[in-house]
Amino acid sequence: MLGRVKVRTTAEQEEIKKQERAVKVSQYKADFTIVSQKRNILEVKKWGLELLNVTKRILLNNSDIYTLWNVRRQVFENKKWSEVEYKLMLENEMILTERCLRENPKSYSLWHQRCWVMERMPEPDWKKELSMCAKCLNLDERNFHCWDYREFVVQKAGISNEEELEFSTTKILSNFPNYSSWHYRSRILTKMFGTTSKEIPIVDDIYREELNLVMNATLTDPNDSAWFYQRWLLDESRTTCRLWRAEIEKDGAAVIIDNNGLIQPISLELFVNGEMVDYLSWYLYPDEEFAKLRIVEFDESLENLDHAKEVSVKLQETVYQLSYSELTSSWIYKDKSSLHKQNSNDKQLNEQLKCYNQLSKMEPNNKWALLTSVLLMKKIDFKKFYTDILDRLSALTKVDSLRKNYYKDLRSKFVVEYNLLEIWKKESDLEIQPKIDLSGLDLTKLHNNHYFSFFEEVKFGANQLKNSLYQLSILQRCVKLSLCSNGLTSLKHFPILYNLKVLILRDNMLTSTEEIVYLIEAHAKLRMLDLRNNPVCEKIDIAEIKRQHKIFIIV
Repeated sequence: MLGRVKVRTTAEQEEIKKQERAVKVSQYKADFTIVSQKRNILEVKKWGLELLNVTKRILLNNSDIYTLWNVRRQVFENKKWSEVEYKLMLENEMILTERCLRENPKSYSLWHQRCWVMERMPEPDWKKELSMCAKCLNLDERNFHCWDYREFVVQKAGISNEEELEFSTTKILSNFPNYSSWHYRSRILTKMFGTTSKEIPIVDDIYREELNLVMNATLTDPNDSAWFYQRWLLDESRTTCRLWRAEIEKDGAAVIIDNNGLIQPISLELFVNGEMVDYLSWYLYPDEEFAKLRIVEFDESLENLDHAKEVSVKLQETVYQLSYSELTSSWIYKDKSSLHKQNSNDKQLNEQLKCYNQLSKMEPNNKWALLTSVLLMKKIDFKKFYTDILDRLSALTKVDSLRKNYYKDLRSKFVVEYNLLEIWKKESDLEIQPKIDLSGLDLTKLHNNHYFSFFEEVKFGANQLKNSLYQLSILQRCVKLSLCSNGLTSLKHFPILYNLKVLILRDNMLTSTEEIVYLIEAHAKLRMLDLRNNPVCEKIDIAEIKRQHKIFIIV
């Protein structure tokens, strides 16, 4: 009809969109070809401006391509610009990143580029950047990229921690379910009031104020954010490394480092009568990066060790004095801080536990109330509440079934810790218990496995450790190990234990003859292997293995 605008059909609209996409794809490919051809340093000097224009065109559509930002930085660094040109380019780069942020405010590479540019600006306007951060956080308070960038800007601008703490308070009070604000707050408080205590992350008076704040938040809003912050307050943590145990014998030494949260080279030295024992090559377990157990064999035996007047270990800058044990004819160090932990009768913690218990009764399916009550009970009196803790973790596997394996692993951590504490309490000051039996405890994982390093006989029977074999690498002193009834289907991740003589693997589901043979060949001291009630027993050539390796195998 005359005068009426023609409306395109759906098919026509799709065809137009298809053509537009084809043009964009063609342009995208052409631009990337240019970048690939001209990005090496020699051509950057020649084609710098063209590369900036081409990469800008791509980034405005997809700012996540880190390589393109890297190309732009190459152009900035490898072409000689005048001072005026360079400043103008940096200002344009800030405009580009801001345009990209409007479309993609959670791009790692984009925020990194903005940091890079601001560090090179001749007169950076940090207050303007703070204002920009505030605008971004008003749009999305949980944008942790922006929170990280704000921390960078705050350091450069010389903003005090007190001001930032007040800023985080304002953000939290305006919206409790803001995890990023809570996390940012924890970092500021650690800088301002951090403590080396294992029990609490910040000094006591501030700690109590934060407990009150987070208590109000958790009861006001059911969101998970404040609960995570509450957990940070209750969890035990230590960022410094310390010596936990050490034993020095005539032929070698074993040292266990506890709570090494710092991934950095560790300085470890041994002194006898004030003189350093030179040229020690420590073997690190479980690996070089996260080693907590360090073992050394002396090239020459320390024959006068039992007559020494003083033996010490220097870890980082701290010197630990060892004591001579007549029981073991060795020098021993034992850190007893975990044994002397005082049960907390703190009124505030007990009131919180009472409150969360009431909340659990009113809301039986509130997983956060259950989990927080578990952490509170452990902190108040682990031994007294031990059974209640296990019961609530069992309830959590039903209330929050999607995370049931996490709660099972957490239960394993507490069970192991409880049993270790019971063993350590029975030890004398100069005694190291050689045996531990953790059979039938339904363990799914071995947390803090370095605490097992000095045991010579270990029983893990009737558990669920089939996925935790790699954690056994710490058992380098173990002579006899039982892993019966653990649902083992493979030994691929079984570590090499150099002192292992007896290994019990009965009542599992092992099927590979090759794995059994490799295990035997890798353990030169192994003398007895119990394989009863494993499918592999039906096809393994026991006589041939016995003849070649001189080992007693039970099938």
